[in-house]
Amino acid sequence: MKLYQPFRIAFIVAVLSLAGFTAQAQSVNVIKFDELQKLRNSPTDTLYVVNFWATWCGPCIKEMPYFEAINQQYKGQPVRVILVSMDAAEDLQKVKTFMQRRKIASDVWLLDETDANAWIDKLEPKWSGAIPATMLFNNKRKQYNFVEKELKEDELQALVKQFKP
Repeated sequence: MKLYQPFRIAFIVAVLSLAGFTAQAQSVNVIKFDELQKLRNSPTDTLYVVNFWATWCGPCIKEMPYFEAINQQYKGQPVRVILVSMDAAEDLQKVKTFMQRRKIASDVWLLDETDANAWIDKLEPKWSGAIPATMLFNNKRKQYNFVEKELKEDELQALVKQFKP
């Protein structure tokens, strides 16, 4: 019986470690366009900074730390950063792992829509569908801006300061 005790302890430690790892995994909400549209029409006095990106997009990855900095800088204020992944829904685990490795604390959504032509014009008629793309809006104050390009850190900071409630 004593021979099995070390294995039992090792097994328990491994299970507890795995449970801790799972608890720390980045939460990624899989959404449909209707949920994104609901957010876009939200009447609250909150500045939403919504960035469309993908794990395979180099410029998206390059600018991601700037959005995370905004998220940390305005924590506790009516500014909400949402990173909307354009990866395929079956890549959910890949997105979670990607976000966890980068220690992203911002809200992360994965848009589960296969036909971009069916919803892009409803969200932003000027959007060609290219990423990265970012929209900033505060509907209560009737403020809106859409940028379809990679943002530099100072550009994003200036946009947020322009719209911040």
